[in-house]
Amino acid sequence: MAVPLAAMATTVPLLVLVVATAMAGTGLAVSMTVWASLVQERIPADRLGRTLSYSTLGQLLPVPFGYLLAGPASHLVGLRTTLATGALIITAAAIVPLAIAQVRGLCLALEGTKVADGSVSMARAER
Repeated sequence: MAVPLAAMATTVPLLVLVVATAMAGTGLAVSMTVWASLVQERIPADRLGRTLSYSTLGQLLPVPFGYLLAGPASHLVGLRTTLATGALIITAAAIVPLAIAQVRGLCLALEGTKVADGSVSMARAER
């Protein structure tokens, strides 16, 4: 979601902003689908509900704090600077976890392999 914020921080035409937003929405949809698949595949069934609850909480909890900070920040440093800073924070939040080798190595299990709860994966993803 950093791309639309960065586009709004600059003076781009409306069409560029629309394309940036569509790209961000598509990327978000794909990443959420992959995340949900990985969680369901890797977490044992008896822990899945709690894990998904914490996952959702971690995704949604920062939103109201961002809303609380956005107004005073834009008043203090200006709207474009606040938007650009938001874009940088979102980009950093997406890139920093890639420094962890286990995160970089995540992929769907191949069809027929055992996963966390001992069941056999039916995923057809390739490594």
